[in-house]
Amino acid sequence: MANGRLYFIDWLRVIAVLALFPFHAGRVFNAGQAFYVKGPQLATLLTDIFGFITIWHMTLLFALAGASTYLALGRRTQAQYATERVRRLLVPVVFGILVLIPPQTWYGARFNSGYEASYLHYLASGDFLEWKISNGGDYNGGFGFGHLWFILFLFIISITALPLWRGRHRASSRFVGLSRLLSSPAGWPIAGLAILIGEALPAPGGKNIFYYFVFFVLGYLAMCSDGFMEDARRYSWPALGLGMVASAWWTATTSWRDELPDPSVLLFLVVLVGTTAGWMVIVGLLGAGSLVLNRPSRALGYLGEASYPVYILHQTVIVVLAFYVIDLTLPWGALWVVLLVLSVVLTYLLYEGVRRVGWLRTLFGMRPRPQQRPAIPVSARSDPPHPAGDV
Repeated sequence: MANGRLYFIDWLRVIAVLALFPFHAGRVFNAGQAFYVKGPQLATLLTDIFGFITIWHMTLLFALAGASTYLALGRRTQAQYATERVRRLLVPVVFGILVLIPPQTWYGARFNSGYEASYLHYLASGDFLEWKISNGGDYNGGFGFGHLWFILFLFIISITALPLWRGRHRASSRFVGLSRLLSSPAGWPIAGLAILIGEALPAPGGKNIFYYFVFFVLGYLAMCSDGFMEDARRYSWPALGLGMVASAWWTATTSWRDELPDPSVLLFLVVLVGTTAGWMVIVGLLGAGSLVLNRPSRALGYLGEASYPVYILHQTVIVVLAFYVIDLTLPWGALWVVLLVLSVVLTYLLYEGVRRVGWLRTLFGMRPRPQQRPAIPVSARSDPPHPAGDV
């Protein structure tokens, strides 16, 4: 890969994190899925939309993390990388589980389980540590990971996969060969097969770390050869279009798929179409992003650094606000808009506080606050500061 920062990776990460605001605000109003708080009116349409989005959304974040790992290991030793993963991933997970998840589970206990004790009692009594995940998840109160499962999985995957990587690879490397194999449309079903195998493995706690591990590795491989990104750019719009259409078909045929014999060749082929479709969307986003988003800006400088702490904060803000917003006498669509706007504003206000305090930056996995430098005229700057969101 060419030297220099790949800004489109930062932009795609920013966009994926921002998309979590309407997604998780919508979880308050979608039918058929539990959540910490549910509105008085629920919409099946949202459930279908979310089913479509989940095919490629969080998997995109894992693929971007894999791509960032390849780039990071070109600048750091394995030991430096592992130390950074502890600081930027494990520390925020521990902090979040103890400080940011309990408010969510307390409101979940109040809403879903009729819990009446105060928040102070919830903490002091140890009720927030009660294990209820096997009985319906932390939506009913007790110990939970909430949305921080992504960061926990990413830490485990990053450390587990570390012995496989050796920094940048020579042209004869097996990783470069795999990257070239997977770069063309003929190789996309091979990626789909790998995803299918990962999906078939056990999913402790309801989330399959093996499934996300595959996307992390695929993201890493995407950076191993120039040929992968060249093909991603060449086929970006067909891959994105066909992948979206196939993902929509996959979502619309859930009932039909559930009736197919298991195991059967037909079911295997249908699932392969679904997993390949999800990978095609990611390839299309990588290619299109490389074509139209690969440039720095002041907005990216701000949003890129904010994306990680905003991810950590956003769902707690949404759940707390939702508990009160749903009491407003408005249609569910209006309630969703109110919740969305308030959650974005409050999350970024909280982030503004976090980024100004050194020890809070550490707890939220941010780099140390940069030293103040003499002002440089805009006309003299070649580039804005590089975003820091390479988690």
